[in-house]
Amino acid sequence: MFATIQRLIDQETRLAVPATQITPYANLYELGLTSFEAVRLLVAIEREFKVEFPSDALNRQSMTSIEAIALSVLSLWQLEVQPPRKARHAA
Repeated sequence: MFATIQRLIDQETRLAVPATQITPYANLYELGLTSFEAVRLLVAIEREFKVEFPSDALNRQSMTSIEAIALSVLSLWQLEVQPPRKARHAA
């Protein structure tokens, strides 16, 4: 997953360093990620990993690092595979 995210970072942004040289926890905004690039990257991530970020997840924090992006995608995948909760009936 990290290699795919790195490839998308290289394709969708103009950071000062190649994504392969970015550690998983490095702050992408400190490396030059702009708001516009973050949106482009987000769309590319949604397309690549077949997920959709809910509006409450559309924030700077979810795009801060490669690790944050990967955790967001994994979290969305987990939400998709969980069965809906059954309503409890009062006895």
